[in-house]
Amino acid sequence: MKKKWIFFIVILLIVLACFKFFNKKEEVDYFTIKPTKGDFANVVVATGEVGAQNLIDVGAQVSGQIQKLFVKTGDMVKKGEIIAKIDSVKQSNEVGKLKAENEILLADLNASEISLKILNSKYKRQKTLYKKNATSKEALDDAYDLVALKIAQISQIKARVLQNQIALDTAMTNLGYTQILSPLDGVVISTIVKEGQTVNANQTTPLIVQIADLSKLEINMQIAEGDLPRVKTGMKVRYSILADPNKKFDGIISSIDPAMTTLSDGVKNTQNSQKNEAVYYYAKILVDNSNNFLKIGMTTENEIVIEEVKDAIYLQKNAIIKEGDKFFVKILKDEKPIKKEVKVGISDGFYSEIKSGISQNDNIILNSQAHQTGKNHKVSHPGGKNTRI
Repeated sequence: MKKKWIFFIVILLIVLACFKFFNKKEEVDYFTIKPTKGDFANVVVATGEVGAQNLIDVGAQVSGQIQKLFVKTGDMVKKGEIIAKIDSVKQSNEVGKLKAENEILLADLNASEISLKILNSKYKRQKTLYKKNATSKEALDDAYDLVALKIAQISQIKARVLQNQIALDTAMTNLGYTQILSPLDGVVISTIVKEGQTVNANQTTPLIVQIADLSKLEINMQIAEGDLPRVKTGMKVRYSILADPNKKFDGIISSIDPAMTTLSDGVKNTQNSQKNEAVYYYAKILVDNSNNFLKIGMTTENEIVIEEVKDAIYLQKNAIIKEGDKFFVKILKDEKPIKKEVKVGISDGFYSEIKSGISQNDNIILNSQAHQTGKNHKVSHPGGKNTRI
């Protein structure tokens, strides 16, 4: 009898254990996050390079030896200040020669004009005598011919004087070119020649120095062909330099190049692009650099703000469910998922703005992270005040 009771109790325990096992509720482990609150923007990221708005190559317009170089790289110069002097002996001699020729021609002109007055007087006398039959027609004609010849000679001399004066003006200009002057207020950013060096201006203009106004710079940004339709002039840009990436500066796109530029092996080309070459369009920011913070040639990281929302609530995109033209999220409440419709705003490809439907304190289930574990365990990543730009 006792054995029967023991057997009965064992069977009952097995039945109860099986009943409990097969009726146990399936539990799910949810990975949750909280929405982030802060300034949120959809941006296009582009690399840029600092350049000068006004950079001038100062060259020599006459040939000769650099007699004196008055500046060096880094010097500040004023407009009209002398930069370099080319040996001017040849140009000075040419000016002297033409001046002497001009004086001779003017003397010839003066003598010819006096001679013309005398010949005119003789012609008038012959004309009077001829009317009185006191001279021959031949003598009158000879007097006339001498006047006409002298007038022609004077015209030739005047033409030579004019021609010589033009040559003299050109020689004076060339003499002036031996003193190379700064065309603007700025800084010498590159010195190309040395004292004693001979430059030849007969074929190309020899470069002497480069001068730039460093108070007004520009940033040329490389905009990828795929991003170009979204980028417009007037858009806000946040940029930083490699030396201090955490310090942001603001700018505005002033212009976008109408023609594409291809980059192949680091060489820019505005001609037709070839296969496997990166195609870019350059967008420009004008920068006030009166504090001399930026330097020509610096690399910048730029974020072009396409859309921006202040103090927004935003979520990772893999927490948002799209069904047709509607969007939903799953909120974990009392350890149960609740599906809720939300209104979605701008997106940067990884995160999306949530305009309505949730609060900052909601626990949002990440759709790709829900899985069965046999127990109910919730992991939360709290959000906070943040800026995603």
